[in-house]
Amino acid sequence: MTSDVIRRAISLAVSGGQPFHLQLTGGEPTLVPGLVEEAASLAFNAGECFSIGIQTNGTCLTSDLIAIIKKYQMEVGVSLDGPPSIHEQQRGRASETFRGLQLLERENIPFRVTTVVTQDNVPFLDRPVLSLSGFGCARGIGLDLLVAKGRTIKGSGGVSTADLPSLQKGLQSMLKTLDALNAERNIPIRLRDLLITAGKNRRGTFCHACLAESIAVSPDGKIFPCGQTLGDEQFAAGTVWAPELENLKTLQQCKPDNTECSTCILEQICSGDCPSRIYYNRNIKGITACDIYLTLRQFNFIDFGKK
Repeated sequence: MTSDVIRRAISLAVSGGQPFHLQLTGGEPTLVPGLVEEAASLAFNAGECFSIGIQTNGTCLTSDLIAIIKKYQMEVGVSLDGPPSIHEQQRGRASETFRGLQLLERENIPFRVTTVVTQDNVPFLDRPVLSLSGFGCARGIGLDLLVAKGRTIKGSGGVSTADLPSLQKGLQSMLKTLDALNAERNIPIRLRDLLITAGKNRRGTFCHACLAESIAVSPDGKIFPCGQTLGDEQFAAGTVWAPELENLKTLQQCKPDNTECSTCILEQICSGDCPSRIYYNRNIKGITACDIYLTLRQFNFIDFGKK
């Protein structure tokens, strides 16, 4: 991404007249620390940016990047699919990822991890929790489901989605482990999906993109509703030089009219599923966010009627 695209993107966010969050992601943003600092500096000085986040695989974190993260008080998210053996299988470079986590820990920087659930790691969902047991700076963990886009489709060199029985068993083990771990910690590790299910995120919707309140900018300056739709021309909303923001609403058309929601026990509090994931996974069988939410309710690890 060029400096011009960065400036235009942040200027567009400022023009909305509302406080905004800047998320730096990729690819791998830590490969270009100079651009990370440039984007953070522009947003920080714009006056309307209330928070800045960076999503990384942790393999390229350095002392210089740590200084940038501290300077702009960035929220750090790290992709972690399990202990070294499982992470190596799904992503590779596991030792470098854990070295990055150790660097964050030494520098006392809070972080959260995201675990992508696949058929390979779903039986071991307790392992990412165990892997964080020695990290006092770990603050949360979130579960992401595979999206049938690009290399994630089995048969094209990718990985496969998990089945429901495996999810139920793996999630139960994960919750028990998390409960036991948090009993020994001063600051608990929060499971993001519990908060989503309880309706405690973003106005009761899955994300800001559902409300056409976000933009994802590609390196060439094209605009899309969210990162998962990036590069898909049917969701294109112009460019940072010539935005067509009305097109951001095309994502709303992806949410199905599911009559089963009206009879679900979580209907009043559930934030729903990711509309882009619903769209891209429409022709495959696999677990959904509803499966995660209902499994959490089944095992009674949260009282959904309480704050």
